[in-house]
Amino acid sequence: CPSEAFAAVSLNNFPVVELNRQLSLVRAKGYQQSKGVPCILEYNKDNKCVAKPILNGKAEPITSLTSLPLNISGCLMVYEQALTNAPRGLYKIGYDPVRQDEGTSLAAIIVYKGVHIGSQFHSIIVAEYIGRMETTEDIDRMALKIADYYNTKIMYENEIPATKRFFQRQKRLDALALQPDSVISKNIKKSKTARVYGCHMNGPLKDAGERYVKDWLLTVLDYDENENPVTVIDRIFSVRLLEELIAYNRKGNFDLVSSLFMCMFQVQEEALGKEYDEDDTGDDRLNFLAELRYNQ
Repeated sequence: CPSEAFAAVSLNNFPVVELNRQLSLVRAKGYQQSKGVPCILEYNKDNKCVAKPILNGKAEPITSLTSLPLNISGCLMVYEQALTNAPRGLYKIGYDPVRQDEGTSLAAIIVYKGVHIGSQFHSIIVAEYIGRMETTEDIDRMALKIADYYNTKIMYENEIPATKRFFQRQKRLDALALQPDSVISKNIKKSKTARVYGCHMNGPLKDAGERYVKDWLLTVLDYDENENPVTVIDRIFSVRLLEELIAYNRKGNFDLVSSLFMCMFQVQEEALGKEYDEDDTGDDRLNFLAELRYNQ
């Protein structure tokens, strides 16, 4: 059984039994195909980013951890369209970029939706992209389009400096989320990291990301007609994401889970009530000098 095989190699604290059950259901019911719509994003004449379904049957989204199509460029899968006039911050994007134009590793982008009055479900994944395009800038451009479509910012793994340089050249640093200082301070003792864009992963932050994801997966969203709880797991329709969560371990490369960590850090940062003043360059300089002294 494929699900049992994934569970066998899993060395994580995620709710694997429940994830395996949902994976079997998603496969049996074909939810990946019926709930998800492959889309391209384009800017219209008003410079507004819109999603257009790919209806010609040529879309090749990557929907498996172990079986990849020959064309690994992938495409955006949308499980819920962006709300009209969505408030800034309702959606959160996590982005795990790739380092070089050439290679086999995949980039991953996940879009998380928070609580919104009038929406049936919250705290769910509404879109995902996984793949590798011709250049890293093509993937960065995809991330920017997704941010514009969902009216939000991108938290990315910032050990790859080329991503920030792309957004600088586009004059769109406004689309990058600032480092989650409160999350870092809570999980790393005496952290004096200067405030920057994105997030650099390390052991303590991986610990935190794993805890946050586990709590999120078990969040109760609703109750069914039999008063049974409907959790976040029951609203995941991505085969690849379920497979990654089941197989996850620290030594492996789990692109969507890495992106999910970036989303969870934003959720937690918001919950901790941290507010940033992006124009506070004086504090930025003080933080930089403090970090410089700390590392000497």
